[in-house]
This record gives sequence, structure tokens and C-alpha cells, in this order.
Amino acid sequence: MKFFIFLTLTLLWFAFMTFLSHQDGEHTSRTSLELAERLSFLEKDTERLNCALRRLAHVGVYAVLAVFFVCTLRLGRLPRWPAAALIFWAWADEATKRWIQGRHFSWLDVALNLLGTLLGAAAACLPG
Repeated sequence: MKFFIFLTLTLLWFAFMTFLSHQDGEHTSRTSLELAERLSFLEKDTERLNCALRRLAHVGVYAVLAVFFVCTLRLGRLPRWPAAALIFWAWADEATKRWIQGRHFSWLDVALNLLGTLLGAAAACLPG
């Protein structure tokens, strides 16, 4: 039962993060700027905060995906090597943005996606 719960969480999270990642430039900019304005108590310079939130989002969403996916594999008593597909997706997610209005490919964002993937996979592999 836990396996199917985590499998469902993994698939839903993947769909959610891919939807957010593939919004056009206007919508993604508006969404992140609104969040930065709501969190302006953390930093007076909302543009600086906006930039930090956009960078942290890459790490965060990939970390969650990696935790869900690695836990799914573990609960299903499956080999862990399919988690390497997350490394491919960290790049492919960015590569597909070339065809979305107002978006672009960024190696920095690929690196942030990979960082999140590694952090999430490491957290999911902790004993306990």
C-alpha cells in the first residue's frame, strides 16, 4: 500500500513541477514576483528575493521528486538505478524550455536541478 501511495505522490509531483516549469515566461515571472512581494518581510529588495526564490525552487522541487522516487523504488524493492533518470530529466526539463515563449535553457538551472536531485536522493537513502 505504501508503495502505491509513494508512486502516486511521485507521479503527481512530477506532473505538478513539470507544469510549473513549462509555463510561459510571462506567467512564471508574474507568479514568482507575486510570491516575492508576499515574502518581502524577508528581504526589502523584492527583485533580489525573486531571483533567490527562483533559484531555490529548482533545488526544492527536484529534492522532493528525488525523495518520492527513491522511496518508491525502495518500498517496491526495486533496484535504485532507475533514479539515474532524474539526472537526465534535470537537463531535459531545461532543454525543452527553448520551445516555450519567454523561456530559455540555462546551465545554471540544470546544475540547481542536479543539486536538488542529489540532496533529495541522499536524504531518501538515510537510514531510518
